[in-house]
Amino acid sequence: MEFNAGAAIGAGLAGTAAMTAILYMGVAMMPRQMTMNLLYMLGTMLTRRKGAAYVVGAMMHTMMGIVFALIYAGAFRAFALQSGLIGWGVLFGFVHWVAVGIGIAMVGAVHPMVRSGQMAAPGIFVKNHPPLTVMGFLMLHLLYGLAVGALYGAWA
Repeated sequence: MEFNAGAAIGAGLAGTAAMTAILYMGVAMMPRQMTMNLLYMLGTMLTRRKGAAYVVGAMMHTMMGIVFALIYAGAFRAFALQSGLIGWGVLFGFVHWVAVGIGIAMVGAVHPMVRSGQMAAPGIFVKNHPPLTVMGFLMLHLLYGLAVGALYGAWA
């Protein structure tokens, strides 16, 4: 299968939208168990204005979703994967979760609100949140991988 950047970008946008929507549905339905306000956390790395923080956070998360989908598409091409992209996408989603789970631990060192004590650090694999948030963090990355694999396979 040839690399198709447009299909990857579309799949990344759709996967990120699904992931974000389900995250905030979980927060709305179980606010004590699903405590990660991802867009706010990302946005407040750059601005303290609440409304702007959500917009900036959404932009950051969307760009990360596009970049990861381009990486997935590159991996599909590099490994000459032409079928079973849904399964491969889920596997890549697991690897993606590992990378982001380790990376999110660094938020405590760089986030101005965490450093000033105004926001709790998420910890490695968001371990400083309740267990359902930790499990949701994994499930959402697997869902993203499934969506990217399925949509890229259909559109490329």
